[in-house]
Amino acid sequence: MGIRLYVTDDLNKECCFQPSENHFHYLFHVMRQEKGSQLFLFNGRDGEWLAEVEDVSKRTALIRVLNQTRTQNEETLPDVWLCFSPIKKDKMDWLIEKATELGVSKFVPVITHRTVVSHFNLEKLFLRAIEAAEQCERLSVPLIETPVYLDAFLNSFPENRTLFYLNERGKGESLKAPARPIAFLIGPEGGFESSEIQKLEQFSHSISLNLGARILRAETAGVAILAAWNQCLGWRDK
Repeated sequence: MGIRLYVTDDLNKECCFQPSENHFHYLFHVMRQEKGSQLFLFNGRDGEWLAEVEDVSKRTALIRVLNQTRTQNEETLPDVWLCFSPIKKDKMDWLIEKATELGVSKFVPVITHRTVVSHFNLEKLFLRAIEAAEQCERLSVPLIETPVYLDAFLNSFPENRTLFYLNERGKGESLKAPARPIAFLIGPEGGFESSEIQKLEQFSHSISLNLGARILRAETAGVAILAAWNQCLGWRDK
């Protein structure tokens, strides 16, 4: 597949729009596109569409939408959240990118006692998720929530969702696919404090997951559990 771009514009046959400044730079300065070049567009609502550069000048361009290539309901990703204690920038960028590729529908940064990163740029993280969605041919981009403290996270956690928290000490159950939406919770560097483990054990919607004998880095644990989850689903969207 050729160039794919996530846009916020509505997409329908024969509509036209001008690309954003960033998209213009990418298309015509980086990728050297020209009049007549074709690309694919998606917005998370209207499926995927083939489009064509109808006109281009020094500073702007006109892009015309031609026809739909995939409907939005062709993407039926599993309803899985990745909830994680924020980590250092490069590692967090990598986690957002890979988890997007593995089908996460929402990211929830959760602040714990041992969280080492409390300030980060949500907009830049969302751009990282967009880039990953464009590359892996998703039709949607996962949401990224504002950071929340663990107590508030548990208090607002939906009743119809199962929370799997990853136990770095090898205690807990093996992963099995429940017949309801899920969320994975990854602790900070150094793991959860004992008081936090106690809260999670007492939380009615939570299940402790066994990660085996090895202590995994936070970003490794996130990708590992999502890969295992996709394996439970047979690598099919459900």
